[in-house]
Amino acid sequence: MGENKTGVTPSEASMDGIQLVASILMCFPEMAKVTLDSEDSGVWLDFTLKDVPTEERMKKADKVITDSMRLYHELEGFSRARLAFFYAKGVLRIFRDIDSLTRAELDILVSIIRDHFSDLLLADTVNNIDEDVLFNQSEMIDHRIRFLRKNHIHENMVGIREEGRVMVY
Repeated sequence: MGENKTGVTPSEASMDGIQLVASILMCFPEMAKVTLDSEDSGVWLDFTLKDVPTEERMKKADKVITDSMRLYHELEGFSRARLAFFYAKGVLRIFRDIDSLTRAELDILVSIIRDHFSDLLLADTVNNIDEDVLFNQSEMIDHRIRFLRKNHIHENMVGIREEGRVMVY
């Protein structure tokens, strides 16, 4: 394994990717799965729903997410952010590119999902996570995203939440 132009080995980039996926899942119990996509240099955020949302509800949520993210990206100076939002087989899926993703944006996205789908959202229960640990994980999300912007994601990674635990493959 060689180093890339920033002096970081693929295994170091992979470890940071694993830590990012785990941190996102720890901080946002509404997410059932987080996938780092090396081909598209992005992240898929999956929210499990217990029932199929109506088309009208999906259109409203899509508009709010699209408008909110467009405004947020304008304010943050990101002109080419990539975003996708759809429902398939019991899962709301959101795609975001790593180049413009931030922890603050994750907070906004999760708040919108909570607002529009709270009655359908299957959120995992978080068992006794120390508030300091949770705060540290949250603070590290932006650091890990910045690291992955500079160092290409070398492999796909999938993190899932199951019975209060987070596992990354």
